[in-house]
Amino acid sequence: MNDPDIIRLYLERSEAAVSETKTKYGSYLRTIALRILSDFRDAEEAESDAYLKAWNTIPPEEPKSLKAYVGRLCRNSAIDIYRRASREKRGGGAYEEAFCELDALTSGADVAEAAVNGVAFSEAVNAFLRALPERKRRMFVQRYWYFMTAAEIAKDNYTTKAAVDMQLSRLRASFGEYLKREGLYYENRADA
Repeated sequence: MNDPDIIRLYLERSEAAVSETKTKYGSYLRTIALRILSDFRDAEEAESDAYLKAWNTIPPEEPKSLKAYVGRLCRNSAIDIYRRASREKRGGGAYEEAFCELDALTSGADVAEAAVNGVAFSEAVNAFLRALPERKRRMFVQRYWYFMTAAEIAKDNYTTKAAVDMQLSRLRASFGEYLKREGLYYENRADA
């Protein structure tokens, strides 16, 4: 079933919408959640949350891309589950590692997290990505949206882990410079 038909099922409030979404995008959503959570049960919870949120938000929302929409819902649910678990026990993971890399660009304790949720930051990320060549854009998105490791990105892009590490380092530096130009770079306020 294609996306417009599935969206129509949501708009008609047909319960088949959820099962069709699961059939078409279940594996995709689990992959997103597992990259963040590294626990199958938690990933299933994030996936289920995404279906529930889709059911509760369509309508009034009518997404242009169902895949992107439910992917974002699942990602946000997985991040919420991760944060909840992190409050109880501190630990590393792909999400935390990738976020720390971007957090270094803003050098504030909670500033990056607040900025990521902000509209201006979102628009800046989108503009930055649009300006990148396709291969660099894909690597950036694979690392900071899908939380893939450098080794996974290397395999997917037929290159070496060292080349990916170098490319990501350059992309972060370039992104930091872009944020400075856009007035979204936050200096360390520890001395203030």
